[in-house]
Amino acid sequence: MKLLIITQKVDAHDPILGFFLRWIEGFARHCERVSVIGQLAREHPFPPNVHIVSLRKEDGLPVWRQILRFWRLQWSMRREYDRVFVHMTPVWVVLGAPLWFCLRKPVYLWYEARGGGWALPVALRCVRTVFSATAYGLPRRSRRHEILGHGIDTDFFVPDDAKRDEHLITAIGRVTRVKHLDVILDAFAQLDASYRLVLAGGPVTQQDHELLQVLEQRMRTSGIHDRVAVGPVSHARVRDVLQQSALLLHAGSGGLDKVILEAMACGCPVAVSSRAAQGILPSECLCTNETMGSTAKHLFSLSPEKRTQLATELRRRVTEGHSLVTLIERMVAAMQR
Repeated sequence: MKLLIITQKVDAHDPILGFFLRWIEGFARHCERVSVIGQLAREHPFPPNVHIVSLRKEDGLPVWRQILRFWRLQWSMRREYDRVFVHMTPVWVVLGAPLWFCLRKPVYLWYEARGGGWALPVALRCVRTVFSATAYGLPRRSRRHEILGHGIDTDFFVPDDAKRDEHLITAIGRVTRVKHLDVILDAFAQLDASYRLVLAGGPVTQQDHELLQVLEQRMRTSGIHDRVAVGPVSHARVRDVLQQSALLLHAGSGGLDKVILEAMACGCPVAVSSRAAQGILPSECLCTNETMGSTAKHLFSLSPEKRTQLATELRRRVTEGHSLVTLIERMVAAMQR
């Protein structure tokens, strides 16, 4: 199989999409050739059967010129792929579908988020299959929807108890309203002053920057501002943060956020209010927005033996149901059917 992948970024240092490089490497182990078109792409030592091309967003190329370049590439590379896999961006399915239809190249989409805008319903009519990690990952019903679980590199995300700081709490993700960071701050404020919180993420849009100002005021009002650190963390550093943390707090309202599973793989207990985590987590890790503080207190009150048992169980659930190796194998098998 020769696969063309369309993605937003090929960048090991990107805090949100840096993980996707492991997906590319995983596909390379199963495909004769993997060609990747990224809006932004930076150098990385991939296997020899991987070819990376950028739409040159990193050079400031305007969107309309990126689209023209995308059309030229999908035509000039047409003999280098027989299937197309689009990651998280249904608009590229819509833009590419007419030519791919004429060339008889089946198209597959990975989507795990809420929303999707106008492009998602159109894209769902163009793809052979849309893959998601959970039933919550696709906000629309589709006969072409296939739920496969997430893909966590469980050889990379591993526990390291020597790094664990029993008073460090973490929340990871962009500073944006869908992450409900106000809920996390309120929960943290219920804990005693010996704990510290790292909000490992940063603002992107103007709305995000305005939200950060509101959150900083909330910290000052709650008297926790001197115990909370906010700042972006590269994907390469996420594992270190999770290995150091004694608890991950998560209140996002979208699909199943992979950072929850990465924390579990690192043996880090989690307190999660997302509906998408139900059925994935043991009951003591599930909470509502209102009970997150009390759930955190309960997890910290566990004996060392109980915490060890919980960490072992969390990692087992990821390795058995959400490993990257299994996910890639499932997607490749679906594409070859």
